[in-house]
Amino acid sequence: GQPMHMAPAGQGPPQQWGMSQQQQEAAGAQALMQRFSPGTVDEALAKRFMSARNWDLNKATQLLFDYLQWKRSFGCPVDPRTCMTELLKGKTFVHGTDRVGNPVIYHFVRKQDPSTRDLQEAVRAVVFWAEQAEKSATATGKVTVCFVRAGATNANSDLGLAKAIMPILANNFPERLDRVLVYPTGIGYRAAWATFQWLLDPTTRKKIQPVSDQYELIQYIAPEQLLAEFGGHNQFQFSAAAIPGLNWWDLETVEKEQREKQQRKDAEEQQRQMQQMQQHPVVGRNFNVPRQPQGQPQGQPQWGAPPQQQPQQQPQRWGAPQGQQGGAPPQQGWQQHQQQQGPPQ
Repeated sequence: GQPMHMAPAGQGPPQQWGMSQQQQEAAGAQALMQRFSPGTVDEALAKRFMSARNWDLNKATQLLFDYLQWKRSFGCPVDPRTCMTELLKGKTFVHGTDRVGNPVIYHFVRKQDPSTRDLQEAVRAVVFWAEQAEKSATATGKVTVCFVRAGATNANSDLGLAKAIMPILANNFPERLDRVLVYPTGIGYRAAWATFQWLLDPTTRKKIQPVSDQYELIQYIAPEQLLAEFGGHNQFQFSAAAIPGLNWWDLETVEKEQREKQQRKDAEEQQRQMQQMQQHPVVGRNFNVPRQPQGQPQGQPQWGAPPQQQPQQQPQRWGAPQGQQGGAPPQQGWQQHQQQQGPPQ
């Protein structure tokens, strides 16, 4: 046949005389499929990997071989029970479609907590949702990511997760990403983007779409599909029921494990405090018995006294001298005061 030449990035396979673009894509996919065992690679997968390497057969073969190796070692498809703690946080999930029919992956930065998350489990959770979006991308073969920065602080920044997950998504889910909607943008976004952009390859970098407000976000996702939190009409609220493949007994197992983990953590903290007290005792101080305050003010409760023996404070009567508060009735008290003072001069 005619020699094949490299095609520019983002375009179809190299041109061959007498063949349409669809025919050339099919021919390239068949050539890649023949390099693997029958039934291992379908035509759609082969086309994506060929396109990811600009229809270079040798490079696509290496990329696809590495993908199949990674899939076996990573354990795909991901069992949700292997990353349930991360999944139940609701920081990532798939819901609805954008205006062109791509399934939308929502990721909430404010729900990231790099100080407590397990990195491997967090990576598996992202791959799990990438697989779910891939299953839903039947109409376009692409997915849209809505990267939500609202409510996030510096403590939510998880550069370690980003460095771990970016190569996995780029090498094992090629030609799946349509665009990334970053919402909202501002000074914080520009500062983060200055660092984050170098984790992305140039092709992915061009797919990042900053979105400044909800009105602009509706231009990409229709109101009936957009979550109410972002000004849409969709009332979806994430819960465990939104995680495919989970059963109620799985949730009970996780809750039990979390309770036991918290109990162990509390016990360790209590033991640590006891050790600190033993190493640095406070002489003459009993932490279990409250000390009697000195100079108890009149009318205030006395520590340790029964309620019936508490001093009763009488309300002050208008016009009565201080020494006669709570004594005679108002009129009688005033007469006694007049007798003591004598007639006015």
